[in-house]
Amino acid sequence: MANAKKMWALPGAQLTAPEALLMHGGDPAKLLDLPCPSFLIEHPKGLVLFDTGCNAKIIDDAVGYWGDVAAHLPVKWSKNDTLDKQIEGVGYKPSDVKYVILSHSHLDHSGGLTYFPKAKFIVGAGELRYAYWPDFDRRWAFIFNDFAPTRGYDWLELGQDFDLFGDGALQFLYTPGHTPGECSLLVHLPNQNFLLTGDTVHLRAAIDNEAGMPIDVDPGTASHSIRRVKALRDMHGAKVWITHDPDDWKEHPHRVG
Repeated sequence: MANAKKMWALPGAQLTAPEALLMHGGDPAKLLDLPCPSFLIEHPKGLVLFDTGCNAKIIDDAVGYWGDVAAHLPVKWSKNDTLDKQIEGVGYKPSDVKYVILSHSHLDHSGGLTYFPKAKFIVGAGELRYAYWPDFDRRWAFIFNDFAPTRGYDWLELGQDFDLFGDGALQFLYTPGHTPGECSLLVHLPNQNFLLTGDTVHLRAAIDNEAGMPIDVDPGTASHSIRRVKALRDMHGAKVWITHDPDDWKEHPHRVG
């Protein structure tokens, strides 16, 4: 099995939300500051990005771009920390990114798609249709203008696991339930393996309790995907990195390899 060379965790916006929004059984009075990072991975066959964070338009006018949801998800973000500048900060340009893997299409993961018009985009099966036509009670979590400019992009939808380069270094894992096409990414690096969960699970406590999120589109499937994350952690020795978990962000190294 081969390895990816390096991985950078790139900081994006920080959102504040109640724990109860993130997992069943969470405390509605407990507010958490949630990172919204992207992950840049260097592989011999190309530069890969996992997730694209929020749209930079919310820095100046969150309500104008996100609508009423912005009042319920206070944001902290600097123009110095936009995704394009973060990529440049580690020595690359956005145009160097060959592959973009979108864990799912919620507003805090799909905001930076247009930085990469020449890349190949990989997403779970059913995700694009749902991004354009989500269920009525979940429309607030999707921003049409994040996706409208990407209609001519090179999209690949996958309904099963996929070894990106055929060498085991980067493995797309289909972990639906939170959204129809939610996915995770297993990254093999020289000295350790990371399982990047996207929003398959939101907090460490949610793994332990196998607790999904109240807005999961398919709660049963979401719970199954969480159990799969646990099995990969326990049986494969993968270090789980939960995208929004504040403790994961603090404890895991932001550059590996």
